[in-house]
Formats: sequence, C-alpha cells, structure tokens
Amino acid sequence: MAKVTIQYWAAAREAAGTAAESVEAGTLAEALDMIVARRGDGERLRSVLAVSSFLVDGAPAGRRLPADLVLPEAARIEVLPRPPRPPSGGPPRGPPAGRGGRGGGGGPPPPPPPPRNGRKEPDSYGLGNLWVLRHTG
Repeated sequence: MAKVTIQYWAAAREAAGTAAESVEAGTLAEALDMIVARRGDGERLRSVLAVSSFLVDGAPAGRRLPADLVLPEAARIEVLPRPPRPPSGGPPRGPPAGRGGRGGGGGPPPPPPPPRNGRKEPDSYGLGNLWVLRHTG
C-alpha cells in the first residue's frame, strides 16, 4: 500500500469538507472507498466522485477502472468535479458567435466580406475606400 495525498477542487472540496487529505491505498478504487468510509454520511461525496475526473501525479486517469489504477508511493490524486450545467433556458455558454453579439455556440468566426474596391489587398474589410476618401476629399 502507498501513502497518497488526495487534493479536492471546487464541489469536491465542499463535499469532502477539506482541501486535501492522505490515505494509504494500493489502487485508486481503494483510496476512493477509504475517503467515503471516513465520513459518516458520505453520500454527497460519493455522488460528486461518481461524476468527477481524476489526475494521478498530473496524468489523467481517463477511462481506466479505478480498481486497475495502481498508485505509486506518495502519489497525488486530484479530484476534478464536472462543471455545473447552465440552468434550463439560460444563455448559452461560451463566447458569442459571429458579429453582433448574438449567442449561439462556438464555431469558427465567419469569413471576412469580399473587398469593396474589387482589388485583393490586405484591406479585405473594405476600409481602403474610406482611407482614400478621407485623404482626397
């Protein structure tokens, strides 16, 4: 068995009631079982752990089964809970799409409009005509 440190983040910290703790365990599954067993009513922590991701010494545990992930001595396990979902009907998450500030998702920005002066030059937004008018006018 290895002595490992478990670091909690965000909702996991709230559910655990501490920022970090140490346990002796051979696998990730054993470590998780031990931290839940330490609490009289560990159901809240168990529910947060069920939807969390884990880093072991900075490397993602990924989809490996916790029982198959053997812990090295002095390993650092980080518990990263899933971010909360926006309320139903709320604004979309992420930056607004396109120009105009209307939401609607990520995606790439729209292509620039064609040049107004018919020439292909660095000024692909048609500002060259404004420059010429301002200086000749």
